[in-house]
Amino acid sequence: MGEATTPIQEIVPFPPSSDHPYASKPTTEESSPKEEPESPKGTTEKQQTGESQQEEKNQNSPRTAGKQPGAQGFWRKQPLKAEIIVPHYPDQCAACNYSLTESDCQLYMGHYVLELSQEESGFRIVCQLHHYYRATCPKGYRSAYSCSHCTDAKPGTGYVSAVEGRTRDLKLTEYVLVGPVLATFIASLGVRYRMSRAKIQEFLNDWLQTELSTGTIDRCIREAGIACVPVVQELVAQLQQADILHLDETHWYEQGKLYWLWVAVTTKTAVFHIGSRRKEELSHLVTEAFIGWLITDGYGAYRSYPKRQRCLAHLIRKAIAITGAINQKAVRPCGCSIR
Repeated sequence: MGEATTPIQEIVPFPPSSDHPYASKPTTEESSPKEEPESPKGTTEKQQTGESQQEEKNQNSPRTAGKQPGAQGFWRKQPLKAEIIVPHYPDQCAACNYSLTESDCQLYMGHYVLELSQEESGFRIVCQLHHYYRATCPKGYRSAYSCSHCTDAKPGTGYVSAVEGRTRDLKLTEYVLVGPVLATFIASLGVRYRMSRAKIQEFLNDWLQTELSTGTIDRCIREAGIACVPVVQELVAQLQQADILHLDETHWYEQGKLYWLWVAVTTKTAVFHIGSRRKEELSHLVTEAFIGWLITDGYGAYRSYPKRQRCLAHLIRKAIAITGAINQKAVRPCGCSIR
């Protein structure tokens, strides 16, 4: 018996340009009835259900941004090598104020700091190793007996920024990798020169051979903002001495939440404040020490000030609107008023 042969049909595909891009594919009777229908994007209903469940799971997940607790950390490729050692000794006993000497101190901790150093031909980043010492008081201040109190030299701390919804408060401290001068330089690149965190990271790596993560760069910029709090307080004090103070507010969105941006302007000073639209927010800009004239719009929060003048720009704008309404009323045959 001869073997049965199946005739081979030559299939000539159409060129891509001849297919209509939005035409539906023709269905044949040979397709299996158990086959799942396909969506316009080529995915089955089962795949779409799985994707929607995954998206819903991601939305309901309590996972926060950034490194998760217990996740594996990453260290820099090359270890830091200290060029300068900066010692920190306790000056006096914390219990009896007895003066301590360097000979009584012992090293107990240290950390590296990257700092920007200015030179004759430019600047470069140097690595500093800060050593912290502790000392045991050898003698009391008011008695001949030993105080024996152990005093540690610790990194300095400063202002703490607490923001609602933040997982950890941001605190100014000397126990950081980036020094104050380098942090100020990074903040200047981000704020003054409008460089993104990724661009700053690329700039430091290419020109200064320093690798910093985007999280470290973002922290430097935020710490520089916190360090400016005393400057803002000084500027607010200058506002209270002005003869004329202009105030205004506008919308301000942060992470999809509506806030209000307040601004107080004099001839030499401008202070911005982000908060709600409540009247209490004015206390951050105008205090009881202000006795000058307040120039504002018609918002009700300003009306309690006795020496207040409406902004001329707003009055002119309203006068033009009223003039247009009167002209339209005169043209209308019915003579109905326009609100």
